[in-house]
Amino acid sequence: MRRLLALLLTLPALAAAAPAPAGDDGPTLNIVYLVPTDFGPLPGYRERLGKILLEMRDFYNRELARNGSPARLRMPIDPETGLVALEEIRGTRPLSGYPYEGGWKAALPEVQAHLEAHPRPDRSDRTLVIIPTHKDKPGVPFYGLGKYCFALDYEGFDYKDCGQDTPAGAKFKPWYGGMAHELGHGLGLPHTHATRTQAKTLGTALMGAGNRTLGFAPTFLTPGDCAFLESSPPCRVFAPRPLRKAEGFAPQVRRWQGTVRVSGRLPEGCSVRRIVAAYDKDDFGGVNDNYDAESFVVPFDASGRFDFAFPIGEIHPGRTDKLQIQLRLIHDDGTIELIRRAPDPEA
Repeated sequence: MRRLLALLLTLPALAAAAPAPAGDDGPTLNIVYLVPTDFGPLPGYRERLGKILLEMRDFYNRELARNGSPARLRMPIDPETGLVALEEIRGTRPLSGYPYEGGWKAALPEVQAHLEAHPRPDRSDRTLVIIPTHKDKPGVPFYGLGKYCFALDYEGFDYKDCGQDTPAGAKFKPWYGGMAHELGHGLGLPHTHATRTQAKTLGTALMGAGNRTLGFAPTFLTPGDCAFLESSPPCRVFAPRPLRKAEGFAPQVRRWQGTVRVSGRLPEGCSVRRIVAAYDKDDFGGVNDNYDAESFVVPFDASGRFDFAFPIGEIHPGRTDKLQIQLRLIHDDGTIELIRRAPDPEA
């Protein structure tokens, strides 16, 4: 019974409205190496990061396959090395001109100008920006920002240290896992936490604390993560419908028999492909408060109707007695509508 429950929790409603089988064709992730005027590029960065990103791509794709999704993350590949290819951009500022706080405001226009000046038919609208820096003083942007995400490179950042119980492995761990985590944000993934069964059988969710476990301890993508990735352009394997938001959508969110039940009907003709519901046990409407939120794919029928109760046995205790339910409506083109609700009292 426990094994069956684990299977049901790791392979939920992704089979509904499944896209066509995955292929290699389609838009790829843009990967930019932004070099400050006074620092870098660092030795061997193309080989080192090309290998790191290849392993990262394969992790994402193994998890998509394990969750029953035909979607696959596409990255540009160098035909000579077989590694992931990066585009080098020479920045207009010194390293200090790209600080962690607010440095994206300097970097983003330069990256956007490069992408516009070098169009390619396989470009997606999602971009990973890597900035070389000092290993002991990272200091550069390292976060997701809409369709962009930022990470760093340091001399000696090398996949050979992945999983190693060494000083080099300890330095590698947060930047490798962190890059994969921030890439998730750039692809459209919110934070999420493992359910009780997932924690026992699969380990740590990448979009929870997996930024410090990937490559060193069991780490995974949730079914909800894969639902988001199916509509993210560098992963999508279907032709999206024109965007039509769920205007007037008013789901019912109420306490029910010790858990929370969400129900409603999507507006006719909207382009919503998936619904992901998260059980967030923290301050309502705060920033970065959903690391502890277990997420679930909500099935809906051909008319758009759904009725879903959170499996309370899969929910971890919260640090507070506060609760907000987050519903994310994922459209075919990757657009996400977020609805937050405090549950109504049980009727």
